[in-house]
Amino acid sequence: MDSSHYCLRAPTREIRLLDLVSAGDLGDVEGRIRRATIGNAPPFVAVSHVWGDRKSDRSIRLDSGCGSKYAQISPNLQALFTKLLRHDSTTLPQLWENDSRLPLWVDMVCINQIDVGEKASQIPLMRDIYSQASSVIIWINEDDSRIRYAFRYLRQIVANPAVETTNRSALFDPEGWDAVKHLLNCDWFHRRWVLQESVVPKDAVFLCGSDVMSIDNLFSGIDMAVGVLLARPREVKMLHVTHVGSVRPALALKELRKHYAKADYQLSLLWLLEHFRFTRTTLAHDQIYSLFGLCNPEEVAGNPIRYDLKPEEVYKTFVTSHAQLHTNLEFLGLCTPAQRDTLCSGSLDKLISRPFAGPSWVPNWHSERLRRCLGLSNFDTDLKFFNASDRIPITMSFQGNELVVSGVRLDQILSLGGFCYPERRPELSDANSRLFQQYFDFWTTEAERLMPYKDKRHLAETFARTVSLLGIYLDPVPSPIDIPDMFCRWCSDSILGRQLAEYGLKPTSAKSADGQKTFMRMKRLMSWEPFVTGKGYIGLAREQSRVGDEIWLIGGCSVPLLLSPQTGNTAYFKVNGEVFLDGFMFGETMRMEDFGLFSVQRITLI
Repeated sequence: MDSSHYCLRAPTREIRLLDLVSAGDLGDVEGRIRRATIGNAPPFVAVSHVWGDRKSDRSIRLDSGCGSKYAQISPNLQALFTKLLRHDSTTLPQLWENDSRLPLWVDMVCINQIDVGEKASQIPLMRDIYSQASSVIIWINEDDSRIRYAFRYLRQIVANPAVETTNRSALFDPEGWDAVKHLLNCDWFHRRWVLQESVVPKDAVFLCGSDVMSIDNLFSGIDMAVGVLLARPREVKMLHVTHVGSVRPALALKELRKHYAKADYQLSLLWLLEHFRFTRTTLAHDQIYSLFGLCNPEEVAGNPIRYDLKPEEVYKTFVTSHAQLHTNLEFLGLCTPAQRDTLCSGSLDKLISRPFAGPSWVPNWHSERLRRCLGLSNFDTDLKFFNASDRIPITMSFQGNELVVSGVRLDQILSLGGFCYPERRPELSDANSRLFQQYFDFWTTEAERLMPYKDKRHLAETFARTVSLLGIYLDPVPSPIDIPDMFCRWCSDSILGRQLAEYGLKPTSAKSADGQKTFMRMKRLMSWEPFVTGKGYIGLAREQSRVGDEIWLIGGCSVPLLLSPQTGNTAYFKVNGEVFLDGFMFGETMRMEDFGLFSVQRITLI
C-alpha cells in the first residue's frame, strides 16, 4: 500500500487509529483510519500480537480521507479483528467507553511497513503509544483449549488462599502445569517487540478466543505456580519430572514491568539486549530498534534508525555509542566465535539469511548462540559481578572496523581438553561421571607438571572454583571463599570427592545438607572448553578456542578475554569471548608481587 493512503502530515508526532466497522460472513473486515497527535489523542486501545505467517496474508478494507483501499494483514490479525467485533462491553470492557467501541492502534495497519522512513519516525513513538493507551489487548491465539486451561489453572491458584500455606503442594496439577508451559511456548513470549508492549501499559489483558485474563494476574499466577511446582511431594516429583526453565520469559517480563511502574524508569540498552536474548525479531536491525521504548534518550539519540544500513553497521554503531556513553567495553565478553554465525537481513518481503560479517569486537545480536556465561542469572540491573581489569586504564579509539584498547597480557593457551560436548550434558548431574574424571585428570596432570600453585590443596580449591564457575549461575551468588566447601559437600560420596580429599580438600562445614543439590545442573559448562596455560594455570574458555590464543585483561571489560593474535602483526587480535581464570577475576593480578611485572599495552581489535 502506498503512503498516500495514510495521509500522515507529521509522522514524528502523529499516529493513525483504526475504527473497526464490520466483518462479513467470510471473515472480511472493514475499518476507518483517522489521524491523532500523540499526547492529544482520544482514548484508544493498543494491540500486541504476533504477525505469524506472512505468506498467507489477508486484507482489510480501510476508509479514510484519502479514499478506500485494501491493506494486507495476517490471518492471525484478521482472526483478532473478527473476535473483537463479537465482544461487547460486558465481555471485554477494556474495548469500550460510554457504549462506544474504542479505536485501535495496531502496528501492522497503523504503520506503513514498506516505508522505512515512516517506520524510523514511528518507532520512537511506541513507548508513548503503549503507555498512553487506555488498555492493551494481547492476542495470544484464536482458540486454543490448552491455553484456556492454563488461564483456568492460574486463576485457581491466584484465588486459593492455600497457595500461601504449607498445603500449597495440594494445588499442583500436572495437566495445569503442562498447559502453562504450552502457554509460555507461544511465539508472543519470544517476540522482542512485546517487551515495551507489555511492560509500559497501565492496563493489559491476554485474550485467547473469548477468554480474558489480566497481565498482572497471569504473571502473579505463574509466579505462584512455580512455588506450587517446587513444593510438590517427592513421590509426585518422581512421577512428573519437570523444571522451571520454561517460565523464565514470563518472570523476566514481570520483573521488567515492576521496574517500569516507577516514573521515568530506564535501563541501559546493553542490559536489555543481554537479559532478553531469548526474544527475537524478524529483521536483524530490530534486535536493537525494538528496545528503544525502554532505554534512555541518550542511547536512542546515539543510534539513529537506519534500515538502509547493513545490520553489522547498526550493531557497530550501538557498541560504539554504548562505549562512549557508559565508558565500558562489557560487550566484548559476548564476542565468541560461536555467535558469529548468521543473521537475517533484507526486507520483510524478501528476507535473506547470511553469515555475520562484522568485526570480531561487535556482537551479533541476532544470533541464538549469543550469551554471557559469566553473567548473573538474576535480573539485577548491574551487568557485572567480576572486576578483573579494575586497575587498567580505560582507553578506546574506534577507527572504522578497528578498535584500539589498552590491556595486559596474562598468558596463552598451551593445551585444550576437547571432551565436553552437548551430548554429555546429563553427566553434569553426576559427580561419579566419567566427564568429571576427565576434567580432574586433564587439569591436575598438566598443572602439577608446571605447578604455579603453592600446593595440591590450592590446586584442588582452584579446580572446585573453576568447574563450578564460582556458582555465578546461583541466586544469590555464594562467596568465592565458600565455593570449595560447598562443592566438596556436593561430591563428598563420589570418586571425585575422594580425589579432592587426597589433595587435602575436604568438607569443613557441619551443614551436611547445604549444597547437596547446588551443583546438580552446571549446564553452563557446555559452553566452555577447559584449558591449561603455558604457565600451568587452569581455566575455561568459550567454545571454538584454539591453542596459542592469548588471555588478556582489557580496560573497561570486567572479565578476562581470549584474543587470537593475527599472523604478520602481533598487535592485532580477534576477540574470542570471555575467560574464567581463577585468581584473576577480581583484580588480583595487579596486586600479585610474585607473578612478575605487567605492562599495559595498546592493541588493536579487528
